[in-house]
Amino acid sequence: MIDYYLTQSALSSGETGYHAVVTHTEGVDQKNFIKMLSEVLNVNEGEAKNVIAGIGTAARNLLSQGWSFKIEGLGSFSLSITGSFPSPDAAFNPAVNKISVRFLADKELTAAAGSASLNRLHGVEHGPVIDSVEDKASGAINSKLSPGHGVNLSGKDIKIAGTDSTVGIYLLDSTGNGIRVPSGDMLENGPTKVLFICPPLSAGEYTIQVTTQYKDQVHPRSYIFNAPLVVSNP
Repeated sequence: MIDYYLTQSALSSGETGYHAVVTHTEGVDQKNFIKMLSEVLNVNEGEAKNVIAGIGTAARNLLSQGWSFKIEGLGSFSLSITGSFPSPDAAFNPAVNKISVRFLADKELTAAAGSASLNRLHGVEHGPVIDSVEDKASGAINSKLSPGHGVNLSGKDIKIAGTDSTVGIYLLDSTGNGIRVPSGDMLENGPTKVLFICPPLSAGEYTIQVTTQYKDQVHPRSYIFNAPLVVSNP
């Protein structure tokens, strides 16, 4: 089920139209994915988790060596270089040029996504949406937190703003208890990017919640990024 709502957007003609915003762009919860994979492979969840970890390691090794590759039924991964070069002989400049990973979904994956049922939410005008969580210490995406190091949130309307007492960033443990990020530990605070220092956390799994009055100075809105973020013992 894809939950979405429509919000206004300006068209090139100058008129006003609407575009869809999916409310759970963080994707499938890792625990559910592991469970489904274990059922498909007829293995236990620990073995399924090892398979996922192995695929991730192999993918990182190939990409770090400059290789592109394809996983049948999933899609193709390739590398590209962005940014301009001032001359034909110019060297790669890390301040301007970046190496990025491109993913092209296979037709089977696209077809499967196209068969999902839709549920339009009514009475929702806008709200924060987290797309990804990057652990700056390790570079891990949507999987890890490193206390004392930077955490980069990417998304839509996630700027922390407003005077309500609930406004802020929270790290929620497995019991739902939240540890609030001190405002002084926020290094960057924008509509599509928020960077903060991860507070001291015990080992375990956490989820991230943002609560903000950005674009709505009356009602604070919250969004929980449900992917489990693991804090390991030092």
